[in-house]
Amino acid sequence: MARKQLESSRSDEKIKKETIMLTKIASRNIWRSKKRSLIIITAVSIGLWAGIFMMAFYNGMIEQRVNSAITSELSHIQLHNREFRKEYEIKYHLPKGKKMLEVIRKDNKVKAASARIIIKGMIASPSGSSGITINGVIPELEQQLTNLKGKIIKGSYFDPKKNNEIILSEKLRKKLNLNLNKKNILTFQDKNGNLASAAFRIKAIYKTINTPYDDSNVFVKINDIDSLAGIPNEVNEIAVLLQSSKSLNETQNELKQEFPGTEIMSWMEIAPELRLTVSVGDQMVFIFMGIILLALAFGIVNTMMMAVLERTREIGMLLALGMNKFKIFMMILLETFFLILAGCPIGILLGFLSIAISQRTGIDFSNFSEVYSSFGYSSIIYPSLTVRQFEIIMFLVVITAIFSALLPARRALQLNPAESLKK
Repeated sequence: MARKQLESSRSDEKIKKETIMLTKIASRNIWRSKKRSLIIITAVSIGLWAGIFMMAFYNGMIEQRVNSAITSELSHIQLHNREFRKEYEIKYHLPKGKKMLEVIRKDNKVKAASARIIIKGMIASPSGSSGITINGVIPELEQQLTNLKGKIIKGSYFDPKKNNEIILSEKLRKKLNLNLNKKNILTFQDKNGNLASAAFRIKAIYKTINTPYDDSNVFVKINDIDSLAGIPNEVNEIAVLLQSSKSLNETQNELKQEFPGTEIMSWMEIAPELRLTVSVGDQMVFIFMGIILLALAFGIVNTMMMAVLERTREIGMLLALGMNKFKIFMMILLETFFLILAGCPIGILLGFLSIAISQRTGIDFSNFSEVYSSFGYSSIIYPSLTVRQFEIIMFLVVITAIFSALLPARRALQLNPAESLKK
């Protein structure tokens, strides 16, 4: 037993020494051709930096779109009558909606909540008309929920002492050739299906980063529209903004228990296209990262294959002296692996440095603001990278390193010692 343990110990020590020896040889070999090694390290650094920054840029763009949609348009959760969203008919309001709002606002996970009357209708001026969504809001609560006042570029917020005021977008103002203090006509169907209309004076002009939203939404005070719609003191939507997105599922489930029979939907259910954008965005980023690393891998493979061919005689001599093919394989594998890993810290450092700088200043695409806003995106992007995404990048880098190292090492195994020494 003692003899077997001694032999095992000697074998382990031998393997350890051989591993250390191969590691030293491989680390020295990569600097035998400094120019070639520096080219590979530079290529790895630039490729990794480009991949990390591109992922952060795209991630930041999607995050801004989602945050903008939640804070300015959808909120985290919306409550409706189960029939309301099918046709947006006013008669499907929330029974005791204002009492429901009071209960929701007391929840410590809720940052802000407000009730609305949502009506599909028309806005008309002497210059034309347009289909719109009329948002009847409670001014104080709507300000807490969406910061509507902060989006105003002309005029002022609702005056509690005046009636029939309207806030519309800059896009609608231009479209209908309207100005501040001018009147326009809102027309819609009331609870009984009869046409109702009223004149509203323009109190303010707002603008968001989402052009399609601006093109179809106007805001009036809820007290100016509820009686006209035939549902005085009623609401057909409650929007809830949470303190943290992490409590979304928990709060949604609690509300479903609190108000059974009410349709309670998260922003992902209300806007499935936005959810799809997030999931597709993640996939696209990883595909682009994969393409960059794959192209980089082929470049490294090509360079290392040339290095192996140049060292044919040397490798043949090592084989002739008794170094087995596995050790030759491991030596070439380690050389390639070390070259790639040498470029990783530089690429990672450049990537995080670029992200840190651009997070402070933002990347300004104001010259293309119309293009970005037409899709609901901000023209100033703040790149960001999650821990999960960084872990995936590191995993892809390791896979790239292994793939790049295998082919040159395999080519070294195919060398014949006798033929190699003749060259």
